[in-house]
Amino acid sequence: MKPLNKNWFVRARLKSRHIPVLVALGETANLNRAAAGLGISQPAMSKLLKELEEGLDVPLFERHARGMVPTRYGEAMIRHARRMLTELDDAFEEVNALRDGQVGSVRIGTILTPCADLLPELTRQIKQSHPALELSIHTGSSRDLLRALHDGELDFLIARFFAEADQQQLRFEELHQEPLCVCARPRLVDQPLGLSELHRMDWVLPPPGSVLRHEFDAMFLNTGMPPPSKVVNVENLLLVTTLLEKNPMLTVLPREVVDHYGRYGMLAVVELEKGIEESLNRNLMAYGVITQNEELLSPAAKNVLSLLRERTRLQTL
Repeated sequence: MKPLNKNWFVRARLKSRHIPVLVALGETANLNRAAAGLGISQPAMSKLLKELEEGLDVPLFERHARGMVPTRYGEAMIRHARRMLTELDDAFEEVNALRDGQVGSVRIGTILTPCADLLPELTRQIKQSHPALELSIHTGSSRDLLRALHDGELDFLIARFFAEADQQQLRFEELHQEPLCVCARPRLVDQPLGLSELHRMDWVLPPPGSVLRHEFDAMFLNTGMPPPSKVVNVENLLLVTTLLEKNPMLTVLPREVVDHYGRYGMLAVVELEKGIEESLNRNLMAYGVITQNEELLSPAAKNVLSLLRERTRLQTL
């Protein structure tokens, strides 16, 4: 710790009320006007100044007919007093901002679908209403995100809730389903595909164990057919879209994500024979907002969570 010059301010009996006295005298050069500006009497002002000069053992002001003229000691103390008042004001504003959730950091975990629409809109709203707030968005599978939430690495999630999660500590607010669809690069497929044709195609898919992969495999298993074997397992969405762009491959993605990339001519929904897409989505779990010990969230996280709930409420109206 930096030494404090043997606590000179204690020996000098420096108190917080001495600081505005110095600043007021530096601005007015007049004892009466300085006292009036601080809302104290002239004798009280003189007493405070005397305490300062005795404590520092130097004259801070020279008394002249035209007013109070600071000595070189006084000029130094006035300069530092102004800086102290500014820093105290800044500290007060920062504490207020932290208390009100205007600054700080918020860490959101999310699955893929909210990244297409919900989270960009939420981010835009946060930047408008809380410009100094630092926002971190982490994507991943629901299971990985739930582990990160449990370990305190994330503030809250937009994900699916699994029965094996500790339901005693978690709150789940369902939003809606994220319907899945088969997609590819535009114009790769020009007619509806049946299950046998899908089985023969090359695929880029999330790894086994993910919710999306489970639903994809179940689409075939439920008909007694094994899942396709020509599969590249990829988690990164950028690599998925790049592989689709450069290869005659298919994938399964949330429809909202496909619609987003479709606006830029990168992906297109592949038409399927009747009943296949319904089978793909039959047992798909809804996603929602997941919180843990919400009362322990920072004011900033509570503000963002409130904005998220308002945003999702408006989307469902």
